[in-house]
Amino acid sequence: MAVLRPSGSACSYTMRRVRLSLSLFAVVAAGLSAGRAQAQPVADEYQVKAAYLLNFARFVEWPADALPASSPLIIVIVGDGPLGAALEEALRGKSANGHPLRLRHLRWDDVLTPSHMLFISASEESHLPQVLRFLGQGSVLTVSDIDRFSLRGGVIEFRMVGNRVRFDINRTSAGAAQLNISSKLLSVAAAVHEGSAAR
Repeated sequence: MAVLRPSGSACSYTMRRVRLSLSLFAVVAAGLSAGRAQAQPVADEYQVKAAYLLNFARFVEWPADALPASSPLIIVIVGDGPLGAALEEALRGKSANGHPLRLRHLRWDDVLTPSHMLFISASEESHLPQVLRFLGQGSVLTVSDIDRFSLRGGVIEFRMVGNRVRFDINRTSAGAAQLNISSKLLSVAAAVHEGSAAR
């Protein structure tokens, strides 16, 4: 079967966009500067997490039936915390692989679908089993800074290493949600977990 390739100019433009995205991601992946003597303000931590979430949307692939071409990619924040304002700023006017980004704020017991990325605030830790059970095998990228989230059925877990924001990925949870995580994203994770992590 013939493989269609973009024209030279289109290919060049695409490669420039990919390099730009990867450059931005590399900067974000560095986290908070290790050269600063004091811990960063809370705002900086959540600005970094918001930038990560934007890049997760760009380096994760959803099934076509869960995220049709050009349809909005819906990011939901569950619970309270300072991430909301930082994420609203980070997402303003942005898109991910042709999908406009939409942000919603919901409670843990609201209807959480349809959504494509779900950030579960640490304030909702007591409700984590119910939230993950409700999502079932849906194609939802779950992200949280709840301790051991990536070992409790979640896909991506934020954690602080010193004064830097890092993240772990559970590939088993991602596979159960039918999500394809880019090797570029896996390569900058602090840890990649495999194994049974049923929701």
